[in-house]
This record gives sequence, structure tokens and C-alpha cells, in this order.
Amino acid sequence: MNMNDYKKVTDRLEPDERCRKEVLDMSKRENRIKQNTNEFEEKVSGVEVRRGNGALRFVGIAAAFALIAGGIGTTGVLLHKNSRNVSQLTEAGEEETVTEELTEEVTEEATESEAGEDYDYEAIAIENTDGYLERTNILVYGDVEYDANDTITFYTYDSSDAEWSEKYGGERTFCKVTDERFNSCQDIYDYYKELIADTIEFEGYSEPLIMASDYKDGVTLDGAGVVSYLGGDASGFENGSKVDLYIPDPEDDSTVDYTAHGINGGVYIDYNGELYLRPHDDWVEHYTSEPVIVENSEDRIVVSRYIDYNMQNEQYGTQKLFTLVLQNGEWKIQSIGTGMQPEYLSSIAIQCYLEDRAEYNDINIDCGDIMAPLEMLEYDEENKTSRVHAVLHDVNGVDAIDVTADIDLNSVKVTSADITRLNEYDGTLKRPSVIWAEEHPDGKE
Repeated sequence: MNMNDYKKVTDRLEPDERCRKEVLDMSKRENRIKQNTNEFEEKVSGVEVRRGNGALRFVGIAAAFALIAGGIGTTGVLLHKNSRNVSQLTEAGEEETVTEELTEEVTEEATESEAGEDYDYEAIAIENTDGYLERTNILVYGDVEYDANDTITFYTYDSSDAEWSEKYGGERTFCKVTDERFNSCQDIYDYYKELIADTIEFEGYSEPLIMASDYKDGVTLDGAGVVSYLGGDASGFENGSKVDLYIPDPEDDSTVDYTAHGINGGVYIDYNGELYLRPHDDWVEHYTSEPVIVENSEDRIVVSRYIDYNMQNEQYGTQKLFTLVLQNGEWKIQSIGTGMQPEYLSSIAIQCYLEDRAEYNDINIDCGDIMAPLEMLEYDEENKTSRVHAVLHDVNGVDAIDVTADIDLNSVKVTSADITRLNEYDGTLKRPSVIWAEEHPDGKE
């Protein structure tokens, strides 16, 4: 068969897109690769294909076409198996064989994983971690649209504890949710767990947990019960009524009115077939870094990302380690671990450093009071060290010392510190913990 005859054969096949698709699908199923070499070889029915890394590849074809029965009919096809484009389709008669050699340039690079799916791990990491944060902000902080003019109100109290009722009870107002995605507490939970694996794991627990289908039994990936946020159906309480939180028998779960407590502390409640939200402050969590893939395999990815919990001046916050697993062809989050907390650990180190030095007995060293003004000058994630700066107050709220410190985050200790006094200290002003220690040298009341 000369090249003109070959061209006639291929011309007859090109319009048959059904045949082309079937051949392509069949070829993909037969695909095999050899990895971990600078060059690999593929042999297909007597055709040898060589590919070099980082260069254009040429496919040399010098093989006979086989007859293919069934839906394709008597069509012989030779297809380059590892290219996403069909380089050439050839049809021959029942007893014909093609022996001409055809050389064609293939411009498509080999995929990262030619045996199976080629995953874009970076895109998967972004999609899953971004999606998780959005859902957490919805569940925990009520980050949805609502109508502030469409409200229902209850008044909570504890009939067994007047003091608590006076301090913590009172009005609980909920606004109707207008976000079209959500019509019930169950909808919020279903949306939250879309990216969660069927079987989840928690830090500190040896046994995994099956993700519940009902929100009343559900948990978040940080271990909190979903009912902390989803208060349940409050339709049994009249709008404007008082809700008693008293539990007759704390040892008997059957006496606990979970809906009453959901009204008191929940983010959402169901009411007469509608979803209502108790608006919070405009607090939401946000990431302070892009995702970094710590490790990955065919069915598991570990992603590092820093998250801020609304603390002032946190440049990093808390490192979260997301473990993603492949489940029924989809990537899901199986667990979330906690890694480094550079600002928090630096604050603890400074707290311990100042606590043991009498010349700083007047300094307010509560962790939150150190973290609030803390500035991260340097953070070495690999070596787990930091350099920080802060101006700290005395117990009267007056700027008292200017601190620059180097911290070993592994041992949570100050390795060096440069501290400048901003006011005079006569030794009489002392924080409460110092006074207590002086009055109780034996450590007892």
C-alpha cells in the first residue's frame, strides 16, 4: 500500500467520530507507564515509542493494524496511547495490513501521572482549604445573608439560678436567613460536610469516627458538637416567650431541653419551617498564607496553611495541617491537625521570662495582653525560631517596657532579650499574681 492509498483509508475514517471516541477510550484503558527513569519506552503491538524528558517527541509507527470487531466493525486502528490527542486513525480492509512507516510530531507533554488520573495537587489544596474555611465561617460565625427586619425574640433564664439569669440570661433575637442555599439547620450541616470524608479523624483520638448524616449527631473537624451552633427546631416556643434553661436532673440526659439551650447559645434555629440566625460580631476566620503541600501521594495529600482567629496583629496565627484523602474519585478532608503557633508560643515564652524577674513585677503578663501588641519581626518555620517586638503595659495600663526578643519555639524559651524601661519603677506596684505569691509562700490558700 503506498502513501496515497493510506491517505484514502484515513480520510474515510475521520468523519466517524463515534468510532474515534471508542478507539480513544479503549486505548486509554490499556495505557501503562514506566516511571523513575530519564527516558521510558512503550511497546504497542510491535510499535516501539521512545520519549525523552523536556523535548518534543516523535512517534515512529511501523506496525500492522488488527481487525476490531463489535461496535467498531472491521476497523484496524493504531493509536498513540499516551497522548490526549489522537495523532492518526487508520482503517484497513478485513485482510489488509498497513506496513508503511508514519512519523508524526507530538507536542503534548506526558502527564504527571500517566497511569490513572493526573491531579493538580495545588488546585486541590486551594479548593478544599478555601471551601472548608467558607463553610466554617457559615456554621460557626453565621456568615450568611439575613433580613435584620424579619426577627423573632426569646428571653432565656434559669429558674434554679437567679444570679446566672441576671448576668447571662435575657433577650435572644434571631433574624430570618435569606441565603437561598439554606432553609434549615440540616442544610447548614449538609453544606459544611460536603468536603468532609465519610470517616474522619481527630487529634488525640486513636479511633476514627464516621461522619453522621444528622446534624444532631454531627461534629466539626475540631471536635465540637454541631449542636453548639445549630440550635434545632424552636417552633414549640412562642415568639416573645420566656425560655427556662433549668435541667431537673443533670445526670439524666432525658431531662435536658437541647432546643432551649440552642435558643440561648446557638447560631441558628429552625422556626415554623424557616431558618433564623442570631447575628454575631463581624468575626470570621481568614488565612494568612497560601497552601503549602507538605506531602502527597496517589490518594493522600497533607496541606499546611496558617489561619488567623481574629487576634490583633497576627501575621501568621495558627498552622493547620489538612489531611486530604481520595474518596470515590473526589478529594475530601479527613482530619485537621494543629502545627506551629508562632505568635502564641512567643507570647508564652515572654510571659515565662518576665515572670521570674522581680524588676518586671508590675508588668501585665497575661498571654492575651502580650499577644495583642506583639509584632513578628522574623519567623523561621524550618528552624522554629522567631524574633518579636512589643510594648507592654503595667497593671495600670501604662506603657512600661519595650521588648525585643529572640525565641526558640521548640522549647518555648527566650534565648535573648533587649528590654528598655519606658517609666520608672519603684517596686511597689505589683500584679495580683505577685501579691498572691508573696502572701502564700507555701503555695496554699
